[in-house]
Amino acid sequence: MKSDNMTRAPRSRALLALPLALVLGVLLCGRSTAPGQPPAAKNATAFRQARPILIEKCLACHGPERQRGGLNLNQRATALAGGDSGPALVPGKPLDSLIYQKVAAGKMPPDNPLSPAQVAALKAWIEAGAPYPVAELVAGKKRGGPWWSLQPVRRTPPPSSPHDGLALNPIDRFVFARLAAEGLRPSPPADRLALLRRVTIDLTGLPPTPAEVDAFLADRSPDAYEKVVDRLLTAPAHGERWARHWLDVVRFGESHGYEQNHLRPNAWPYRDYVIRAFNEDRPFDRFVAEQLAGDVLAAGAADVEAATGFLVAGVHDTVGIQTEEGTRQQRATDLDDIVSTVGGAFLGLTAGCARCHDHKFDPIPQKDYYRLAAVFAGVRHAERPLSSGGQAGGAAEAARRLRVVRVQLADLLAEGRAAVLKARGVASVMRPPLNVRRNVEDFAAVKARFVRLTILATQDGAEPCIDELEVYGSDRARNLALASAGARASASSLLPGYAIHQVGHLNDGKYGNSWSWISRERGRGWAQIELSASAEVSRVVWARDAEGEQPRFSDRLASRYRVEVSLDGESWRTVATDADREKGMDPGVGDKALRDALTPAQRRRHADLLAERARLVQVATPPTPTSAYIGRFTRPDPIFLLKRGDVMQRGEAATPAGLSGVPKLSGELDIDAKLGEPGRRLALARWITSPGNPLTARVLVNRLWQHHFGEGIVGTPSDFGRAGVEPSHPELLDWLAAEFMEGGWRLKRLHRLLVTSATYRQSSAATAAGLKRDAGNRLLWRMPLRRLEAEAVRDAILAVSGKLDRGMGGPGFRLFKYRVVNVAIYEPLDEHGPETWRRAVYRQSARAIRENLLANFDCPECAQQAPRREVTTTPLQALSLLNGPFTLQQAGFFAARLEREAGADAAAQVERAFRLAFGRSPSDRERGAAVALVRGRGLAALCRVLLNANEFLYY
Repeated sequence: MKSDNMTRAPRSRALLALPLALVLGVLLCGRSTAPGQPPAAKNATAFRQARPILIEKCLACHGPERQRGGLNLNQRATALAGGDSGPALVPGKPLDSLIYQKVAAGKMPPDNPLSPAQVAALKAWIEAGAPYPVAELVAGKKRGGPWWSLQPVRRTPPPSSPHDGLALNPIDRFVFARLAAEGLRPSPPADRLALLRRVTIDLTGLPPTPAEVDAFLADRSPDAYEKVVDRLLTAPAHGERWARHWLDVVRFGESHGYEQNHLRPNAWPYRDYVIRAFNEDRPFDRFVAEQLAGDVLAAGAADVEAATGFLVAGVHDTVGIQTEEGTRQQRATDLDDIVSTVGGAFLGLTAGCARCHDHKFDPIPQKDYYRLAAVFAGVRHAERPLSSGGQAGGAAEAARRLRVVRVQLADLLAEGRAAVLKARGVASVMRPPLNVRRNVEDFAAVKARFVRLTILATQDGAEPCIDELEVYGSDRARNLALASAGARASASSLLPGYAIHQVGHLNDGKYGNSWSWISRERGRGWAQIELSASAEVSRVVWARDAEGEQPRFSDRLASRYRVEVSLDGESWRTVATDADREKGMDPGVGDKALRDALTPAQRRRHADLLAERARLVQVATPPTPTSAYIGRFTRPDPIFLLKRGDVMQRGEAATPAGLSGVPKLSGELDIDAKLGEPGRRLALARWITSPGNPLTARVLVNRLWQHHFGEGIVGTPSDFGRAGVEPSHPELLDWLAAEFMEGGWRLKRLHRLLVTSATYRQSSAATAAGLKRDAGNRLLWRMPLRRLEAEAVRDAILAVSGKLDRGMGGPGFRLFKYRVVNVAIYEPLDEHGPETWRRAVYRQSARAIRENLLANFDCPECAQQAPRREVTTTPLQALSLLNGPFTLQQAGFFAARLEREAGADAAAQVERAFRLAFGRSPSDRERGAAVALVRGRGLAALCRVLLNANEFLYY
C-alpha cells in the first residue's frame, strides 16, 4: 500500500505479533519519536499523481480555454460546480463522481482512454477529497506574461513579522512572515540531540557517533552548533551523501537497460567525479560545464574528464537493428534521453515533451527540442580512454581524504599534548615546538593572492626542505594552494641534481621526502604560492616530511621563519612567525605519552584514523583506469525536425541552440567553431549558467531545500513549468537563487545557510493550531520528521554494527550474481560479505534489479530520473528489517561489538547499544525491558529490535 501518511503505529503493532511481543512493545512504541504524518501529506501525493493526468488528458476540452459540456476542471470550484451533466466530482466518492465513471468506462478521453494506472491515480485523488493545493492546474492564456519561473530572478528584501526576534538569518524572516500572515507561529527549537542527529544525517547520511554526541552536548559555546555544521561540511561523507541525490536526478546506472541489460563495468568514474565535486565544493556553474564538456575544459585531467559520464548515464539499447528505421529510432531515443535529462536536471523543464509537437504548456516549440538535440549530435554511448595526467576515481578522492585524516590526527594529538602539559602543571601559552610532520600557522583572515614562507634558519644549518605548503580559508578541507586548484608554486632557489626535489612538489598534493623542495641556500630560502585568484586566507600548513607513521627524515627543518601574504606580490604583510613557539623539536605523533593522555574515546578515534590513513596511502596512488564509460565524441550527425516525432519523416535541418522561450535571454549559442564538436556542448553549458538564465539557480536551490526540509519550495523539482506546482514561498526562492549566484555558485555556503536557520532548527512536534491551519506543514511551522532513505538505512545499520567500510571510490560492489547468456541474468546474493559493507552509494546499480532491503524502502529504479523519492509504508519493510538476511547478519555483528566494548554485563551492553543506535541512554523502563530481553533471548535479539525501532529509522 503506497502512502505518504501512514502512521508508524500499525507497523509497530505488526511487530508486536512476533514472539518478542512485550519487550518489542516497550522498545518500539514506548519511545517512538515518529508520529504519523497528517492526512494532508496523503492528499499532496494524490494530487501530484493526478495533476499531470488532468492537465494532459482533460484540460484540452475542459480547461481555461475550452469548456466542452460547460465543464471546467482547471479550478476546484468550477470542477465541483460541474457542467451541463451536473457535478463532475463528489469528493471522497469516486464511484459517485461523473469524471471517474467516464474514465473507468473508457469513454473519456474519447479515442484515447486512460491506462489502468492512470484510472487508479484519479480514483485515489478523488478518495483523498479531490484536493487542489494550487489555485489553478494551469494558468490560462488570458493572464498573459511569462510564466513565473521564466521571469528574471528578483532579490526581494526579507519581510518583517512579529517573530523576527526568533530569526537567525534571512530565511527565517521569509518563512515567519508567511506563518504570521496565516495566523501561525514557528515551533520552539528542537532539543540538542535531535538537532545533532538531524543535521548529521542530512549532511553526511550517517547517524552521529556517541563521541560526537558527547562532544556536542558538552560544548556550551554560542557557536557549538555552527562548529558541528562546519565539521560535517568538510567530512568526506558529505560528498557521498549529496552525490546520491544528484545521481537520482541524472538517472545514473551501471547497466545498459533494455532487453540485454549488460553491465557497464567502467561507469563508476562518473560517480566518483560527483562525490569529489561535492566534497571540493566545486562551483555549480563549473559543475554544469564539466558534465557537458569536461573533455574540452580539462583535457588531460582524468578526474574531470570523467564528468561527461553525465551525458551517457541513461539507458542504451545494445541490440543491433538491421533496418534503417530501427537504427534511426535507437539514435533518436539516445538523444531524447540526453535532452530530457539536461532539461530536467539543470533547467527544471520537461523539454522532452516537445519531441513530437510543440510543448502543450510551456514555451518550448518542437524546433527548440531538435536544436537542443543538435548540441549533442556528436555524443555516442561508449567507453573512452582516460588521460593519464591526473588521478581519477578513488585515487583522487583517497588523496583528498588522506589530507583530511592527517589534519584530524594532528588535532587529536594536540589535545593529548595539552593534557600532558596540564598533568605536569605546565601552563605554557606558547605554541607547540616545530614538528617535521606538520606545522600550523593560524592568523586573522586576510585577503591575499600570494603566500610566502620565508625561512631564516634551520635546526641543523642545512638547506631547508619543505614537503608541502598548504593554504586554507574558512573551509579547512579545501587547500587553495594545490596546483590542481590553479595555484602556482615558486621559490628563491632549488638545490640542483635531485629529481625528487622540485619546486612543483610544494603544491602537488603528495607527501613525503620524495615529493619535496630543497633550497640551494644553507639555512635560508623562501617558498611561495600564487593562488588562482585573491581569496580570504587564515591558515598556512607546512611540513618537512609528512609521510608514514613516523617521519623518515628530521633534518633540514626550519627553526626560524615568517609567513607573509600579499595581494600584488610587491607589498608584503607578516601574519605569523616562530616567535611564539616553544623552542626545540616536537617528538611528533609517535610519542606514546601523547596517545596515553587521550581519553578512551579519543584513543579509539586515533586508532581508527591511523588505520584509515594506512589504507588511504595505498589507495591514493593506484594506476589510473585506462578507460571509462563517459561517452565517445564524433563528428555530429545532421539533425532534422521530425514530423510528429517520426524518424522517417524528416523536416527542416536543426542547428544547435538553447531554448527560445526564456525572456531576455536569446536561445542562440555563442559556439567557438575552433573547438569543433565540443564547442556546441560548452556553449550550451555557458547558456545554462548565464546570469540571465532565471531557471538554473532556482532549480538547484530548490533541490537543496527539498532534501533539507522534506519538500521543495516547488514541489515538482524537475518541472518548473505550467504542469508543475507553483512555489510556496516565491520570494524566498528568488532570494536564495540570487544569494547562491552572488556567492559564487558555492553549494556548501548554501547548505550552511539552510541548516543554521531557525526554521531548520525547529522541533518536529505537532500542535493543534498548526494541524488545523496547515496540516501538510507546507508553511513550515514545524520541522518535518523524515524517514531515512533506503541507502541511509543500510549505511546506518553498518555504522552501528561497526562493519561500515569507509573506503571511498573505485569500482562498486555487487549485491547480485551476474552472468550473461546473450542477455544479462542477475540473481540475488546468498550472503553479504565484507566486500559489500561499503556505503550504498558505491553499490553497482544495475537497472531493473531489486535488492530487497533497498527496494522495499523505495530506492528508485535507475532507468528514469528520480528528482523526488516517494515514501511508502508497507509490511515488507518490517519483514526485511526484522528477518532479512542482511539485518540478521548485522545484528549479530552489532551484538559482538557490544560484547567487545561493554564487556559481559547486560546493563552495560544495553547502555552502549542505546548510545550507538539512538545517541542516548535508555530510560529506566527501557533498560529493564532490554536487560530482560538480553538475558532471556540473547544480545542479538536486542540488536534486531533497535535496528527496527522508529527512533532509528526516522530523524
